[in-house]
Formats: sequence, C-alpha cells, structure tokens
Amino acid sequence: MEKFSLGIAVRDPVWAPVSDPHRFHSDSLEETLVGGQAFRWSWDGDGDHWTGIWDHHVVSLRLNSENQLEAALRTPHTRMEDLRHYLGTDRIPALLEALPCRADPVLARLAESWSSLSLLRQPVGETLLAFICSSNKQIIQIRAMLEQLAGRFGKAISGTPFRSLPAWEELVHLPEAELRQCSLGYRAAHVHGTAHFLADRPDYLKQIGSLSLAEARRALQALPGVGPKVADCVLLFGFGRTGAFPVDTWIAKLLIEHYPDLANWSREQLATFARIHYGPAAGLAQQWLFADRHRSQGNPKGKRRDPFRLKPILWKEA
Repeated sequence: MEKFSLGIAVRDPVWAPVSDPHRFHSDSLEETLVGGQAFRWSWDGDGDHWTGIWDHHVVSLRLNSENQLEAALRTPHTRMEDLRHYLGTDRIPALLEALPCRADPVLARLAESWSSLSLLRQPVGETLLAFICSSNKQIIQIRAMLEQLAGRFGKAISGTPFRSLPAWEELVHLPEAELRQCSLGYRAAHVHGTAHFLADRPDYLKQIGSLSLAEARRALQALPGVGPKVADCVLLFGFGRTGAFPVDTWIAKLLIEHYPDLANWSREQLATFARIHYGPAAGLAQQWLFADRHRSQGNPKGKRRDPFRLKPILWKEA
C-alpha cells in the first residue's frame, strides 16, 4: 500500500487523544485513509503522521506507542467531534455484528486482519465529485485531479496553506475547457453536466438521502458520468448507505476467486449477491476485500511511494 508524502511544512502540530474506543492498527488506519474511500490524505514521512482535508477541515492523525489514535486539529474551527464523526468508527461495532462472519469462512479470515478498518463519513458533494473523476483512473490520478481542482478553483482553508474542493454551486460557473485544464479529460464534460443538472434541481442530492437504496442508485445514475459503480461509491462513502456494494474489475475478480460458484456472473449480479449475502454491512465487506487485495499484491508497507506530492497549488494569471 502506498503512502502519499505531504511534501510541505506546516506549523508544528499540537497532538491530543481522539478519545475513541475504536482501535486501529497501522494497516487498518492506512487503508481507511488512502485505500480508495477518500483522496485527500497524505503521509508525512518526516513527522510520521497522516494529514487529510475534507470540507473546510485539515487534520493530522497518528498512532502513538500504545496504538491509540491521536490528532492535531490544523484548522481552528475543527472540533474533535467533527473528526470522530468523519472517521465513522461509531458505526463499526453494529456493522461487525451484522456481517455473517460465523457462517462465511471468507469473512472470518478477513475479519482477523481488517475488523478495525472504518468507513469514513464524507461530504456528499465532495464524494460525488471525486468518484465522477475516478472513472478509469487510479488513486494517484484521482488525487492529482482533485488537487488541481482545489488549487485552481477552491477556497483557502483558514490557518493552512491548503484549499477546499470547489462546491457544485461554484463548478456550474466554470467552462468545460477550464475543467479540462485540471487533467480531467472526458470527465470534464461529466462534471460540467452534473453541475448544471444539480443547479436546475437544487434539492436533488438532499432528496436522494431519503430514498431506498435501489431508488437512490437509480437517481444517482441520472447524473452525467455516474454508472452503477460510481453510484454505489457515492452512496457508501458520501450518503453512509453501508448496504451499498461497489463492484469494479478487481472486486468482481475477488468475489469470483473467493466464491467460485459466482463465475460468469455479471457485475450487477455480483453486486446483488453481495448486498443480499453481506446485508446492511455489505460496504464494509467490500472494503475488507479491497484491503486484502493490497496485502496480497506483496507490496511491503512503506516500500512503494507514490510520486504525487500533496501541496498547495499556486496559480498565476497568464
């Protein structure tokens, strides 16, 4: 699993315990932050901690010598309650209880390594933007696109050198050509189209939150650039619908590898199987499968570093 270097000095952090009964280990914390749920967390190798950005918050995290989670709140308006809500660990005990680990040896094995992985609660708008940009891209490329969008069009985050991602209300005013300058490629048309779709329907995302899972999936797929997998990612990581189960090429291969009777099933059939078999905690099971795939690739922790460096991007007028 890669660690993404922060590559910039910020003021010395003031560390405090998160006071959360949930206990991460180093792998599960890493996988939670940079394993494909969120794209604005980076590793500071010199400081031996993670720093992440969501909405207008900037926070650093580390595990102390007793494996307890500590945080440095980089923004003056950020409270520890904001961080605990974002980390989503309060949901994990009930989700663990809901998974059929006793009846499924695959889940039982995965639980030994990944039961402390968490599902983040992320802002819906940011999550939608990130996963529209994710189409046919690797994590490194998604991160690069988002940092360019933030650097060019985002707002400064008080007390830090970083910028927030632009909101959909701001994206609607941007020409598609300017979005393409942020390395979005054809995804610029999807972002542009979705911004205008939402501008014409201001309560659309809010209304999705009250729909059934099936209805919400269909509603999200009405947005440009949102297919079944992106819809499930937005539902799981943005709307907190833990019964959603995103299926991409890798997850499809893993499901068939672990459950050979599923060979030749379509992605939609695999997603239906997972939602039924794993139940309301299907999304957590999906993250376990994805995390275990990283481990099985045989990349020793910290050996492979991503060349992208998260840093504030300064734009000059031509």
